Amino acid sequence: MLALCLLFACDSTEKQAGATAETAASAGTVYYVAVSGSDENPGTPEAPWKTLSRAAGAVAPGDAVLVRGGVYYERLVLQTSGMDGAPITFSACPGETPVLSGESLSFGWDDTQNAIVVLQNVAFIRIEGFSIENYVSYDERMPSGVFVSGSGSGIEIVNCSVSGISTVYGAAGAAETRNAHAIAVYGTDGDTPLDGIVIDGCEVSGNTLGSSETIALNGNVTNFSVTNNHVHDNDNIGIDFIGFEGTAPKNDRVRNGVCSGNTIWNISSAGNPAYDGVSCAAGVYVDGGENILVEGNRIENCDIGIEAASEHFGRSVEQIVIRNNIVTGCNAVAGIAFGGYDALRGRAESIKIYNNTLLDNSPDILIQRYCRFKTNEICNNILYSDETIVGGAGKIHISNNFIGDPGFVDASGGDFRLSEGSPAIDAGMSSEWCGDFDFAGGARVSGDATDCGALEYDG
Repeated sequence: MLALCLLFACDSTEKQAGATAETAASAGTVYYVAVSGSDENPGTPEAPWKTLSRAAGAVAPGDAVLVRGGVYYERLVLQTSGMDGAPITFSACPGETPVLSGESLSFGWDDTQNAIVVLQNVAFIRIEGFSIENYVSYDERMPSGVFVSGSGSGIEIVNCSVSGISTVYGAAGAAETRNAHAIAVYGTDGDTPLDGIVIDGCEVSGNTLGSSETIALNGNVTNFSVTNNHVHDNDNIGIDFIGFEGTAPKNDRVRNGVCSGNTIWNISSAGNPAYDGVSCAAGVYVDGGENILVEGNRIENCDIGIEAASEHFGRSVEQIVIRNNIVTGCNAVAGIAFGGYDALRGRAESIKIYNNTLLDNSPDILIQRYCRFKTNEICNNILYSDETIVGGAGKIHISNNFIGDPGFVDASGGDFRLSEGSPAIDAGMSSEWCGDFDFAGGARVSGDATDCGALEYDG
């Protein structure tokens, strides 16, 4: 009876097919997959296919595949591209959660063989609504929940959960060779980027990562959007935008994108053997990236809230705007850190740190090496911690920051709006780097001048 109910539940939505799937398939066909199906079937609601691989081998641009609830012990490997305006969509049947499990998957010696979802050199693909989980490596081979690589455009990972992607550290001394990613985007083609990547609305938690990161964009990746994700309880960096690691032979840096609306908490390397117990994991890390907006994120209890640096000597992270974020309880290193963390690292230039609310961090802002340039600015922030700005400022423009208790509505309850009469109201300076909107999407200026902090007082 349960299978019959699920069939009718999904069948009853076929005319909408979930607005997303029907829209995506406007130029093609909607197919169905169910664990109770058969690959000899036609892939209809009444007679679905059984495997994702059967569907992946059949789809054409504009087609959509609706996958019913159940556990699928297989990879989803797509080798056919969609088209602009006619993407290929794999999505959960409305009201159901298909699980893509790595429990019985093997490993190879190529990263594209070691992921649950594999998208290599394809374009205009949308993956939506899956739970991707439980893929564990016991040696140096790197597992990934989702692995996007090569070149291509218009790839979207939406409303998925990714958990239990793990490397087991094994013998002492081997920890530094162990890596895992929940979601990895590697632009490996020096001439053609991975362009227009979207990672939105995903829950990414409980992953054991070794020396790697939870969500990583690396190499020749452009015009991306990483938004509205919940990233938490992972043992290394939450979201990372990487350059200069040799991932692509040229154009080897992530650039021209947005990281916004994410909620990130409990990110720490303290128990990660790859770091010998050192707490140094950032919620958001721009490592060598260029022209990236980090805006409107809520970050709590990470080793570092947000970091902008380059790990490669002589190279720069540059044109990074860090604004309208709320960062609290990041005590191992800092709320926001920028510059090289030791003498062998690179520079940080044109870093604009505006209108953030920083509370109970140690310190709120850490100025490190190779960043004391006049192109770097720290303005209009609320700094409410025992330590506010630490490190030599050099030529950095530091202005109109409010230090101390600004009179939040309810800081203990997480409400960081300004109360009536707050001295942080109208205390900021005008700048193009303030943007038009605050953390909550309201007007950036509602009074006589810009307020300090992430939230503008709205009366």
